Amino acid sequence: MSLPPSRRRPFRPRCAVPALALAVGAGTLTACGGVGEPAPQGDPVKVALGTASGTGAVQAGDRLRVTAKGGVLTEVTVTDPRGQRLPGGLGNGGTVWTSRAKAAPDTKYSIVARTKNAQGGVGAAKESLTTAKAARLNTLTLGPGSPDTAVGARRSLALTFDFPVTDRAAVERRLSVTSDRRTTGSWHWGKDRSGRDRVDWRPAQQWKAGTNVTLRAALDGVYSGGGRYFADDYDLNFTIGRSCTDSDIGRDCGKVQVSDPVEVTAPSERGEDNRTTGIGDWHDG
Repeated sequence: MSLPPSRRRPFRPRCAVPALALAVGAGTLTACGGVGEPAPQGDPVKVALGTASGTGAVQAGDRLRVTAKGGVLTEVTVTDPRGQRLPGGLGNGGTVWTSRAKAAPDTKYSIVARTKNAQGGVGAAKESLTTAKAARLNTLTLGPGSPDTAVGARRSLALTFDFPVTDRAAVERRLSVTSDRRTTGSWHWGKDRSGRDRVDWRPAQQWKAGTNVTLRAALDGVYSGGGRYFADDYDLNFTIGRSCTDSDIGRDCGKVQVSDPVEVTAPSERGEDNRTTGIGDWHDG
């Protein structure tokens, strides 16, 4: 009695993606095709990851380099956790991709490299790496200095840096001011009284009372110059106060929360005053 022939599933190799350590040297990325795709024609392209300088570890400020052996790179995509791409370009006949921008510190990058071998077979290599933390940092102070406070109608917004900012364009690209009344304005660089670098955002017209404003500095990982990086994002939300109605006309009052009993929730530009009866209105006694 003969047994019916057994049915066997076709073998499909699994793609294992190795994890890179905090400081990463040049290594081989794993290439594989998608599920259900035909087997690649010819030998797979070997893809390696390193730095443009050829150093053994990926540090903050390095430029990433992806190389191909046994074929060419057709596309390389490198993204950070925000989904922003690290720009770069192909060279040496498509066998090398080098980033044009420097890698940020303490940042995990995801790399996808698409390849083509001499026989026309296509493939893809995927990898991720986390760069080392920066040894030198820059920090800043926001003005106005406290969240949820009231700001005068003529007040500019200020960021004062603890160390010099030489790459001002890179910093300014990550700064934004938004409001619920679509106020326009522009950034102006200068120095504070102590000589530290400072950038002010000045509204094109006087703020309107009651405007809610958000100042955001998404600077985590941004290079400020002098070998220093930012390691944080900064956010500040505040409200433009109303003008005083007492004899000191032209000055701006603090934002007051109406409650029982009435409480002052922020000092004004004139100083603290607990004799307050309404939002933005000061009582003389």
